[in-house]
Amino acid sequence: MSEANNSREKVKSAMKGNGAPMRGPGARFTRAKEKPKNTKVTIKRLFGYLMHSKVLVIALLIVALIYTAAGIYSSVLIKDVAGALGTYNSEAKAWVREPNEASFYYSLWSLLITYVVYCVFLYLSSLFGAFLAAKTVRKMRNDLFEKIVYLPISYLDSHFHGDLLSRMTNDVDNISNVISSSITSLISGVLTILGCLGVMLWHSPLLTLISFVVLILTLIYTKLMSKYARPLFVKQQGVLGALNTQTEEMVTGYKTVITNNHEAIAIEEFSKYSDDFTHTAIKAQVLGSSMGPIMNFIGNIGYFLVCICGALFIVHGIGGTIYGEPLTIAIVIMFLTTTKQFTRPINEVAMLYSSIVTALAGAERVFSVMDEEVENFNGTLEFKYDDVKGEIDFLHIDFGYEENELVLKDFSMHVDSGHKVALVGATGSGKTTIVNLLLRYYDPNSGKILIDGKDTLDISKKDLRDAISIVLQDPVLFGDTIENNVKYGKKDATDEEVDFALTFANCDSFINNLPDGKKTILTEGATNISQGQRQLLTIARAVLADPRILILDEATSSVDTRTEKKVQDAMVKLMANRTSIIIAHRLSTIQDANRIIVLDKGHVVEEGTHKELLAINGVYRKLYETQFKGLDT
Repeated sequence: MSEANNSREKVKSAMKGNGAPMRGPGARFTRAKEKPKNTKVTIKRLFGYLMHSKVLVIALLIVALIYTAAGIYSSVLIKDVAGALGTYNSEAKAWVREPNEASFYYSLWSLLITYVVYCVFLYLSSLFGAFLAAKTVRKMRNDLFEKIVYLPISYLDSHFHGDLLSRMTNDVDNISNVISSSITSLISGVLTILGCLGVMLWHSPLLTLISFVVLILTLIYTKLMSKYARPLFVKQQGVLGALNTQTEEMVTGYKTVITNNHEAIAIEEFSKYSDDFTHTAIKAQVLGSSMGPIMNFIGNIGYFLVCICGALFIVHGIGGTIYGEPLTIAIVIMFLTTTKQFTRPINEVAMLYSSIVTALAGAERVFSVMDEEVENFNGTLEFKYDDVKGEIDFLHIDFGYEENELVLKDFSMHVDSGHKVALVGATGSGKTTIVNLLLRYYDPNSGKILIDGKDTLDISKKDLRDAISIVLQDPVLFGDTIENNVKYGKKDATDEEVDFALTFANCDSFINNLPDGKKTILTEGATNISQGQRQLLTIARAVLADPRILILDEATSSVDTRTEKKVQDAMVKLMANRTSIIIAHRLSTIQDANRIIVLDKGHVVEEGTHKELLAINGVYRKLYETQFKGLDT
């Protein structure tokens, strides 16, 4: 085993020993296996989506009925063509039944017209099937995206983003392909089986019984195949989601990978997923692909039995029609054609089996996300933006992301309206968790959080978040214009308001140097501007939102000293007369805070102004001296 695999196993063992869930890159190797769910429920829900396009479904049914009827009627016409040729007794050298030229040509032309009708309506069915698939998948994808948008933060934090993307793309695409290619076959198949069954029973119940051997063998084989193949297709989709997750992490963290010379390990991890996917896919496809040839073999058995039994029945004068006529060669010829038509839908479904099962597995994965509980945005208290003063109280808060592992323990904090409070502490001390609780990304296990004396649990999340803006350490900007990115803080902002926000945040100096100014389109991750410029834009966004409470989450920790001055100046202006909570590692940025709270392992260990904390000669003073006197950390 390679060094990377050895390390991975050690991490897994350690995590399992602690009883903690796997998080981070190693978690992919211990992801829970997805089990198949109720197929009937999945099909019922898919049918519900199809019925959103009732007109198309009805049109598809009518078209399928017409071309199926044409296909079945062609078998009857073949019998009429054969019958019109007459019956000649070679021993007696005489016609038992004279050829009927008029009937022959009538049946022949009717057969040609039937084939034309069949082809035209078969094309229409493919067209309607494609439209139905497009409309169904559009609604499903929209519903899934809407669901993801309203999922709680805790769900997104505990699930792989690549897997969610896989459900949105790969799984939904598989459903689309099956609807467009298989729905018509399934509808036509049912109609064909019923129609052929009626025609066959009418012309020879005994030969029909012989043909049923095919159906019985088919049902037995399909049931066995479903039992063993379906779990493999579900696993295949799950592994594909994990593969997408690994790829996404590699692309988004590319600089980190190459900086740490991690390319070989990244390739090894990807190869492991790729191999796992390949092995699972091969097993699934081997089983799924075997259905077509085996079903063809079963169909040929039926064809063979009809030939042999039909000949024997004619010789012995048995197996006549339901209306008393004897069995003839023309009827046997018709039976051979009809038997092929009777088994064709079964063979088609068998050939599509892999796609159908993959789509059902994907549908289960999509519906599992749709069944998740969304965030509850409702509130019972009135919380108007204009009336918010910004007084904040954390009262005896206990909270942990995992059970029995508290991040905050009996935490209390008071922030006066308009004051600036800084949170200081080592990584993992609970600083960002306080912000997560204030914004209600998570709710506390116990205790209360009050804003202006109102419990945040009783305030609508929309109203709460309208009153708060946050500037993060890693700016989040979208692939859109600078103007629209700033308007994310206020969608209906005027051009004058946007320009004011950009100027206020010291963005005008670099925006004026861009060819398209504020209409410049940012690339993915806004890589076409600097880190400091990205940070200034997020400050402009907060300016435009004009929040009652401002949160600055280490907003200057990723910029150079020169840019920090611009960012700091913008933030000072933004925090004026506004309740502000600052998370910072650079203590130089918080010396003018009204109060500094020092955290350690979820507890408040020190509290006071910059001067007061230096005088205590405690944790804060040690942090300060570490930064400003060059002491070793």
